[in-house]
Amino acid sequence: MSKPKSVSTPKPVLIFGLGSYTHGSGTAAALYFAKQGVPVIVTDKKTAKQLNPKTLKLLKRYKHIRFTLGKHLQSDVRKAGLIVRNPGVQQHFTKPTTNDVDLFLKAIRLKYQNRVQVVGVTGTRGKSTTTALIGHILKNQLGKWKVHVGGNIGVSPLTFLDQVKPGHVVVLELSSWLLRDMHDAGLNVAVVTNMLRDHMNYYKNMSLYQKDKERIFIGQTKRHLAVLNHHDPRVRSMAKKTKAKIKWFGEHSVSGTKLLGEHNRFNVGAAWQVGKIFKLSDATLTKAIRSFQPLANRLEIVRRYKSRTFVNDTTATTPDATIAALFSFQKKVILIAGGNTKRLSLVALRRLIPHHVQELILLPGNANHEFPPGIEVTTIKQAVQAAWKLSKPGDVILLSPGVTWLPVMNEFERGKQFVHYVKGLH
Repeated sequence: MSKPKSVSTPKPVLIFGLGSYTHGSGTAAALYFAKQGVPVIVTDKKTAKQLNPKTLKLLKRYKHIRFTLGKHLQSDVRKAGLIVRNPGVQQHFTKPTTNDVDLFLKAIRLKYQNRVQVVGVTGTRGKSTTTALIGHILKNQLGKWKVHVGGNIGVSPLTFLDQVKPGHVVVLELSSWLLRDMHDAGLNVAVVTNMLRDHMNYYKNMSLYQKDKERIFIGQTKRHLAVLNHHDPRVRSMAKKTKAKIKWFGEHSVSGTKLLGEHNRFNVGAAWQVGKIFKLSDATLTKAIRSFQPLANRLEIVRRYKSRTFVNDTTATTPDATIAALFSFQKKVILIAGGNTKRLSLVALRRLIPHHVQELILLPGNANHEFPPGIEVTTIKQAVQAAWKLSKPGDVILLSPGVTWLPVMNEFERGKQFVHYVKGLH
């Protein structure tokens, strides 16, 4: 009697970095494989108590998922057949890595070939607003297209993979962290908003940062399109990295929009060019852009109270972003800034502050010696209270830090606290 053949157990998928969001990259990737019956190991430096309890509860429903929390183990890396790296994880591996967006693109290409159009948006600044604006423009066409928006904007595309059908359009925000693990994107339309200095605490030089951004062109052919900022010399230099047909954009003004700042004219210009690719009329585009509500945390008017205007620009984690914010107002502002360095020069911002800022309030951090002297506080609550006491009717109180506040908190938690304390003023 012959022995039955042994069935080999498939190597597990390692989700390296779960993250905090129930719709985020790590959670979506874990669920994607667990639902297929593939063994999954989820590892994160945070403990179970530090992670989102809703996320853990959701994942623990699946018997194929096991956890290594509070640490990373080399044994998990060795066992893994595939490593799915959360975009926030900077660790390097000898094995190939992927991410949720790469998995999504491979899945829809395998299932639908070229029958789903994908627009990808990257850049140092403006990519979230441009992504959301493109999605808004296309969604507003009376049901002409079914549009899905995801990526770095806070929703993993794997969460809506089952909803995507032939003829649909997907718009994805793509950070450099996502692009480094994408291997054959083949985007129908690749948009680059700009290339400014950022993340120099991770990249050794600007060239390596730009190299990751250029991965947005991987897999593009002459059938595809690249929408590029003609005013940005670094973006112009990227044009030779794609085989796609180039569509240039610059500033584009649409009166009556709710978007603050001259820099948003370039975001409008990029979205306008994409709209033209989808054959939309000028009147249709203008109407859609005027109805677009600005995203939270990006020059977001939080509250107008007793003739003061409170603006949340917490995602301004670079000096260039804060400079753009300061130029968005006609008068001097009360600025809440400061935090920890990303190895970016603050010289230009420091020179501008006396001309655009009436009072400077500094959150604690190792970058503050590069700012002009200001009122030093230790918490967001104290910053809001100090700004309120210093303000008078007609003033703008702007949170636009110019640097990061990691590891204290990420920019979204910083913005959340700012909004909370501003709305608590009475």
